[in-house]
Parts: sequence; C-alpha cells; structure tokens
Amino acid sequence: MINFENKLKGLEDRPDYPKERPWYFRQRAETNADYNILSNMPLQEHHYAAPEKRPPAKEEKKEKVKKMTTTGLRDYNIITGRYLEFHEDKLKADQEIQRAEAAYKYWQKHDFDPLLCRHYDEQKEKEFLEKRREDQLVHGKDEVKKLPISVQEEGLMYNPINMHIEDRDRLY
Repeated sequence: MINFENKLKGLEDRPDYPKERPWYFRQRAETNADYNILSNMPLQEHHYAAPEKRPPAKEEKKEKVKKMTTTGLRDYNIITGRYLEFHEDKLKADQEIQRAEAAYKYWQKHDFDPLLCRHYDEQKEKEFLEKRREDQLVHGKDEVKKLPISVQEEGLMYNPINMHIEDRDRLY
C-alpha cells in the first residue's frame, strides 16, 4: 500500500539521520552568453536576481574582423562558369594543363599496349623478349623435380612393361 508516511520515523535521534536542507536557488554553470537567452536582453536589465546582485557587465569585446574575398579578386565566376577576362585564352590554357596532367598520370600506370600485345617503350620490349628467350631455354627442365622422390629416383627412367628406356641421362 502506498502512503506518504515518513519511513524514517523513530530514527530522528541517530547522528546519521538526514537533515532537511532549506531550499535556495542553485545557480547553474556559468554560460558564455552575457545576455538572457530567452529574452535576448542584457543580464543587467533582465535577470532573476535583485539589481544589486546581478552580474557586472562584461567588458566590450573587439569584434573579430573576418577576411572576406570580394569578386574583384577572383578571376573566375563560379556561377556563370566563365573567366572574367580573356575567357577563351584561359580556357585553352586550362585544357592544355589538364591534358598534360592526364597524360602524365596515364604513362605512370600504363606501359603495355593490349591491342598490339607489346610494350610502348622499345627498350622495355627488348628486355621482355630477351627474358622470354632465356626462360624458353630452361622451360620444362625441372618438371621432374616437382614429382615425388620415389618417382624421381626409380620411376620415369624406363618403362617396365615394354622395357623401353625413357631417360638415359638419369638412368646411367
């Protein structure tokens, strides 16, 4: 059953009995605003405390000057997409710069022509062909080494069914 009787009745004599505290206004944390945020009036005019207890007026701060660029300083109008002066010449120069940058990035990553199946650089193509010739000379020579040891040592040297010698170099 819910009632509003004091649950601590009879414990008033104990030293740890909670004491009633008188109500008083507890001021919240100070704000950075030097005005009442509801009325937008300065705290000297609109405050809950008596006029003599109101916080003092803060010193006036110097307003920060924001750096603003004006359209006269810009060479390009972003709304119209045009240069203010010499539009055609500057547009051609921009396109040449973009083409050169794109070509530089392309040649950094691409060195092989997939249609002709060869390198764009002749020196690189010669090095590739030379390496391929060297690889062709030794290609397949070490295939036996990939097989199990029993097959390497005993098998594949001769065929026991028809008694034909398969690998003379390894047999003798």
